[in-house]
Amino acid sequence: MKMKSIFNKKYILDGLLIVFSVLFALFINNLAETVKKNNKKEIAIDNIRKELIGNVKILEAWNTYHVEVRNTIKNIIEGKNKPLKEALLKRNFLDLGLLTNGKNLINSTISKTAWDTAKATGIISEFDFTTTQKLTEVYALHEILMDKTLFKLLDYLYDPMAHDMANIDAILIQLQLRFRELAGQEHVLIGLCEETLDEIK
Repeated sequence: MKMKSIFNKKYILDGLLIVFSVLFALFINNLAETVKKNNKKEIAIDNIRKELIGNVKILEAWNTYHVEVRNTIKNIIEGKNKPLKEALLKRNFLDLGLLTNGKNLINSTISKTAWDTAKATGIISEFDFTTTQKLTEVYALHEILMDKTLFKLLDYLYDPMAHDMANIDAILIQLQLRFRELAGQEHVLIGLCEETLDEIK
């Protein structure tokens, strides 16, 4: 009877030891997974932070330039730059280079690679709600600016109607409106990026 009791205690202890070992292994495994997820999350946040900092620099340069172009067009419309209007009318097409001092409309692009990567890997599910909300706002406006506003402006510039110099006043008004919208969205996006950078410091 005593021997049976000793065996039972040994089996119970062995069983408890096995259960403890399994639970401890699961705990260590979960801890390792949590550390791995946190590392991936920190890397993703850091990449997005760097991307936003780079985008803000590009957007500030764009905004300064596009506001200048908008103001140039505005001055022509208001009759404050007759020589430039006369120079435009000497061409048989809308020479955008005369309005932009020969510069390209954009000379670099804003990026969303870090954000797309975070979404593709699913790591954004580890971000807190406020961070995800801010980043979603930023990149939604980023998409509108790049895929709609900028392309609408480019589409207009490729439209033959935009080169009918008999309608120069209407063309300039359309251009002014499009540059105003572009510059306005750039300004708002800069603000959103800066707010988000404060959030994810």
